[in-house]
Amino acid sequence: MTKILLVEDDSNLREIYGIRLEAEGYNIFSASDGEEALAVAVREHPDLIITDVMMPKISGFDMLDILRSTPETKNIKVIVMTALSQDDDKQRGQSLGADHYIVKSQVTLEDVVNVVKDVLNDGMTPPVSTTSSDSNTTDPQSGSSQNEAEQSVEDFVSNSPLMNGTPPSSTPSENTSDNTQSTQL
Repeated sequence: MTKILLVEDDSNLREIYGIRLEAEGYNIFSASDGEEALAVAVREHPDLIITDVMMPKISGFDMLDILRSTPETKNIKVIVMTALSQDDDKQRGQSLGADHYIVKSQVTLEDVVNVVKDVLNDGMTPPVSTTSSDSNTTDPQSGSSQNEAEQSVEDFVSNSPLMNGTPPSSTPSENTSDNTQSTQL
């Protein structure tokens, strides 16, 4: 089973993306900061890392730099998924060796799934098109239907404090600018 390490300091986003990617049959590991992610990457050897940039302890950019300069992790595919949309941020991600750069506010959950599939297939196949909401295909690997997965994510999102207008409880290490972006899924 393909292993994906999801690195995101916003626990709501981490859970939403994790649920959706598990529905696609991926084995998901998660970390809330770059330091934890480096330890998980060395221990679990994921096929793909999806990382935020603005995180406590070690940023996503610094983590990517360390990954690429470490023999055990230098070949792991990495998708940078962040609120940073400036061209210089995108260029920095590319120069550090990111396989793809996603701006959170400019993509849907299905776009992220399609980019994951594309990166894992080395771009040899076109991204899978988003299926319409009235189709119900079953994933042979997980036994879950796409509608079930979408309903799980929708249920989680609708019950999320961020989506109800309730402010999340913050700890000093949380990045509030990332939390603001999470409503733009």
